[in-house]
Amino acid sequence: MVAAEHGDLLAALRWAVEEPAMETAFELLAAAFNYLWIRGASASVAPLAIALLASVGEAAPDGLGEEYATCVLLAGAASATGEAGRQAWQRHRAAAGKALAAAWPGDRSGRYPVVLLLWMMRNAGGPDPQGAFALVSSQRDCPEPWARAAAHYVSGFGHLGRRDPDAAEDAFGQALEGFRTLGDRWGMALALDTLAGTAGARGDRTREVALTDEALVLTERLGALEDSADLLVNRGDHLAGADAAGARTAYANAAALARRAGSSTYLAAALRGLGDIALEEGDLAAAERLYSEALERIDPHWIKSLGPRVRTLIGLGRVAAARSHHTEARKHYRQAAEVADTVGARAPEVLRMLGLSEKAVESVLEAVAADR
Repeated sequence: MVAAEHGDLLAALRWAVEEPAMETAFELLAAAFNYLWIRGASASVAPLAIALLASVGEAAPDGLGEEYATCVLLAGAASATGEAGRQAWQRHRAAAGKALAAAWPGDRSGRYPVVLLLWMMRNAGGPDPQGAFALVSSQRDCPEPWARAAAHYVSGFGHLGRRDPDAAEDAFGQALEGFRTLGDRWGMALALDTLAGTAGARGDRTREVALTDEALVLTERLGALEDSADLLVNRGDHLAGADAAGARTAYANAAALARRAGSSTYLAAALRGLGDIALEEGDLAAAERLYSEALERIDPHWIKSLGPRVRTLIGLGRVAAARSHHTEARKHYRQAAEVADTVGARAPEVLRMLGLSEKAVESVLEAVAADR
């Protein structure tokens, strides 16, 4: 079990960075990437990744393009690195994207397929979200089976944006079968989560919760705290309309896991859910406090932050509207639309893709229309 060797891994990385043994350091980070990310341990190596990048300039080292992209992800995606991580991400993102695209042209395989998917997730709020999306979705005919499954998974979101739920469900189903054939529990959990969303869109709440619970079993076995927290937030959202107590429990458990994992974004998602419960119960002060704290914690560049940011801003808009502060409400709704626009699709498509109610979508669109 890699987790049992975590201390030795850090020691080896520290030696390779400080020596410096640049090639060894890059290869160690890339080889450990899946473990570090899925187990929520990326923050432990982020300072070393930042130091390694500082030693190579602003271009991928020869023959280490994918390893370099992996290092950039680890340096920039961990909130614990603060400003140093943000600067490293901004300085190296473009070169890392080019290196990753060169390694995965679509007709042959690179070495680290998981990096493709997480690169897309990290670039959701960047200058070229569609380019990152296209890089993954172009792997449908790639000889690497994990990359093919990831391509189907990503393509499903494109179908959702075009309001074609049947095609989306088919793509997510193909992704699930691909990951299941490989025995990849993390990939299976991702696909089950999206299939739960399509079931919910059809109004099948029983299947929605069952698929989410199936995914939770997989992430719990993996010790993937961040993914389990994410799924618990989704479980809360599935239950919220009919079982407020069950939803509150799911959000509270998600918050506890997110704190254990040191995940600011997933803690923010859980706080948003608790804010929704407070709002439905008429406790406007508690709702506003929870939404405000959630907004402060969210990493705007992470694709998993998109839904929580939009929902949190809409929640703040609903609080303002309940107080008859209509100008403030419209401001928050417009901000929600602006966030939705960052992924390169039309805001209405993104809002509906997130599973928001038609009433919430209409509130956002009316605020945008009033501004024109």
